[in-house]
Amino acid sequence: MTRLQIFLDRANFRPGKIDGLGGEFTQKALDRYNQVNGKPQGELPDLASVANAYREYVITEEDAKWVGPLAKSPAEQEKLKALPYSDLWELVAEKFHCSLNFLHELNPQPSDLKVGDTVKVPDAPEFAMADVVALEKQRRDEKKQKEQAAKDAAAASASPSASPDASATPTPVPSPTPTPAPPRYHLILLRPERLIEVYEGDKMVACVPCTPGSKDVPVPTGTWKVTSNILMPYYRWDKSVLESGKRSDNSFNLPPGPNNPVGIVWMGINRPSVGIHGTTSPDQIGRNESHGCIRTANWDAFLLSQMIEKGTQVEVR
Repeated sequence: MTRLQIFLDRANFRPGKIDGLGGEFTQKALDRYNQVNGKPQGELPDLASVANAYREYVITEEDAKWVGPLAKSPAEQEKLKALPYSDLWELVAEKFHCSLNFLHELNPQPSDLKVGDTVKVPDAPEFAMADVVALEKQRRDEKKQKEQAAKDAAAASASPSASPDASATPTPVPSPTPTPAPPRYHLILLRPERLIEVYEGDKMVACVPCTPGSKDVPVPTGTWKVTSNILMPYYRWDKSVLESGKRSDNSFNLPPGPNNPVGIVWMGINRPSVGIHGTTSPDQIGRNESHGCIRTANWDAFLLSQMIEKGTQVEVR
């Protein structure tokens, strides 16, 4: 079962947390993988590519950088520079997409982890905070370059001609800005199944489990569009928004990090205060409730963030 969960995770048909037990989301991921690949429902894929379910991982100095103090109340959290992992056990579980309980079963030693320790982990793709930060920096740099290019173009077009000679060659009229290509992917969120399906054209290319709001504040059905895709976001914590959806003047600005209430990414849609985001409790995805947003595990949120862009369509059914 662990090998199957790892296989599906690698194929981007995400089974939720890897726990060696399977269950609802493993079955849903397998059903969709078989559907896309023309295989009978219930048939297991060839798991030869997952030769071993487990491997060893050595805790690094980079890992330790993402562990630090936390606080319970939003007022105290606002004073921190970041909201990191509480300990290395939490970090390793998230790095390898697995249940914290499962990680402890694989490593029954009770002691705290430290740099240099070796742990047994599922052989899943690594989710690394360094990759999140690197992509965030790349996006920031690209945005600055585009803004600078636009300023340079505006300055050049506003400059008077260097020559007053009327017979001089006129400045060529710039060609129209090309129409941007439409987003490559679109999303379908199935509320009853608590699942996000990712499509390229008519083909499903990924799926991830989610928590689509709650009974009292469900994610609204309809077709929406992504308006923002922010890695390592700050989060405006407002009790009134969480309880009623209405903003108040009593809020706290919580710093970024994997234990930020929206995790490592915020992908807003054109619906006030609603978006797709990560979580502080990946073990509970699909089994708990959120305040009207679409919650996924941080590792799945990072996958979606790399596929989603402004204008990406999100159909909620």
